[in-house]
Amino acid sequence: MGDHAVQLYQEESDLADALTRFAAAGLALGEGVVVIGSTPRWVALTERLRAGGVDTHNAVLRGQLRLFGARVILSSCMSHGVPDRLAFNEAIGGVLGLMRMRYPVVRVFAELTDLLWAEGRRNAAQAIERFWNKLAESQSFFLLCACPLDSLDGRAYEGALQSVCALHTHLVPASDCNAFNEAVNSAIREVLQPQLVGMLHSLSAQHRPGTQMPMGQAVMLWLRQHMPRTAERVFARARARMLAGRGIRGRSPNHFGDGALTPKAAQPWS
Repeated sequence: MGDHAVQLYQEESDLADALTRFAAAGLALGEGVVVIGSTPRWVALTERLRAGGVDTHNAVLRGQLRLFGARVILSSCMSHGVPDRLAFNEAIGGVLGLMRMRYPVVRVFAELTDLLWAEGRRNAAQAIERFWNKLAESQSFFLLCACPLDSLDGRAYEGALQSVCALHTHLVPASDCNAFNEAVNSAIREVLQPQLVGMLHSLSAQHRPGTQMPMGQAVMLWLRQHMPRTAERVFARARARMLAGRGIRGRSPNHFGDGALTPKAAQPWS
């Protein structure tokens, strides 16, 4: 079974950067890259790839980079308005089979659950994620999903974030996980007494979820569950730091984001 990661996002530009890193790494490694998404996201991806020096025209011509419409594929995965596993396997199996005719190793960005989540159909979104996981038991691929959740918003911890974690191998809470960790750690040091900071990190490490995620995210999950009032203060300070850092850094001319991926850093969650 390959990695099944989810990228949380609030801004389309952040998701576009994450998708670009994911696709650029696959193209550099000679893998097939499938994008099951909307036209605006496809345009944002190809623009960023070209800005990073990738010849997207040739990648499309040789079949290494392919777009499939998310809504068309999603409708093919439904039966009477609800997700159907057999229909899903047929639709997605056809997409993967087409790509594997030339590229044995495939990575996929899928917008399916993102669409369902945005429509408030969370049960359907979770069903699609379970179908992906079941398919991954018999086929190998790298999968990146997207979810419009804010991990520095306490409301996300009222079940939504936990359910997302349970269905993915990796959780990426921000476009820049190093900055996210730094913001959370700084906020914790401002809010908690020094002797409690080490204790918090120790406890959160002991109770870390099975889903792989940055340490800052694991700390916030533990803190929100066991010290909710303190968590809200940490959320506010961490958010302020993230926003301030975003303003200082701006956007690099290299639209691959904070450090263009190389084959040794093939996943955006590495």
